[in-house]
Amino acid sequence: MGSGKSSVGRRLAAKQGRSFLDTDAEIVTEAGMSIRKIFSLEGESAFRDRETNILRRLVDYEGIVLATGGGIVLQEENRHLLRRIGPVIWLYAKTDILFERAMRSQKRPLLLVENPRIKFESLLAEREALYRKSADFQVDSSYLNHEETAAKILELTSSTGTADSVGNK
Repeated sequence: MGSGKSSVGRRLAAKQGRSFLDTDAEIVTEAGMSIRKIFSLEGESAFRDRETNILRRLVDYEGIVLATGGGIVLQEENRHLLRRIGPVIWLYAKTDILFERAMRSQKRPLLLVENPRIKFESLLAEREALYRKSADFQVDSSYLNHEETAAKILELTSSTGTADSVGNK
């Protein structure tokens, strides 16, 4: 949450002449309701199942840059599906920076709690090892704007020969 996945993904896709997809946007379109409402009516587990279904559908797509929700790595199947879609980039930043960015939006159902800072740190602690394990590349976005972050991803992946198929997850 707050790493800039969607904003950076859009810029990366534009730089590569690729289509940009966001799993959260795909879920909202498919469900006909907001993520907040999905969480409220169906719960987090149902939302996570929706993420998996979106990834299953995207496995056969080519030439996309994909941004995902931060919790997508929680299900093992999702981690395997992400690898099949393309290289996985973990955008990370200092905790204080991520939290400040995440709190700019009131659309994050997992942070609509009495103490969002504690919840945020708990989620990050739960997920960080999975992000690290899932990532082909890691980019610190702490002090980079979205354009600089996208350029860093292209630079990093170009040096390894994967720029033609890089995805932003």
